Amino acid sequence: MENFAGLFAAFVLACAPAFAQAESHPSAPAPLNIQQWRGTLVDASCAGSSTTKSAEQGSAEQGTTVDSGRPQKGHAKADTASTGCTVSSSTSAFALQTDSGQVLRFDSVGNIRAAEALKNKANWTKDLSAGKPIHAKVSGTLSGDTITVTSLQ
Repeated sequence: MENFAGLFAAFVLACAPAFAQAESHPSAPAPLNIQQWRGTLVDASCAGSSTTKSAEQGSAEQGTTVDSGRPQKGHAKADTASTGCTVSSSTSAFALQTDSGQVLRFDSVGNIRAAEALKNKANWTKDLSAGKPIHAKVSGTLSGDTITVTSLQ
């Protein structure tokens, strides 16, 4: 009987690696696709609807014209300086406006990281006090128009 128990234990141990190599579970999370964006930090509370393109579409529906001080054709980028969406030391909801004019909002952790960076990064603090735009490089994952921020430089 002891021989049988020993053989059974050896068989189980020999087969264990084969069963341990099974395919991953279908509900296992997919690997994260970290991306990077460059652009200007803006106040998310007003930046979502501030693009010239959005203003043109809204005005076209209402029958009025858009006056941004420059030709409208071919200019879909937002002008954060003229729309008042520049960040300040009291900004709590941030977004990144890319060079193509796309506005990507930050998640709650990204908002905290951006607020801390505004206080702690010397070059950002200097630009902020001078009224200059804050240029940033953001890494994270995109879901809709919201970035889950992993790093902010």
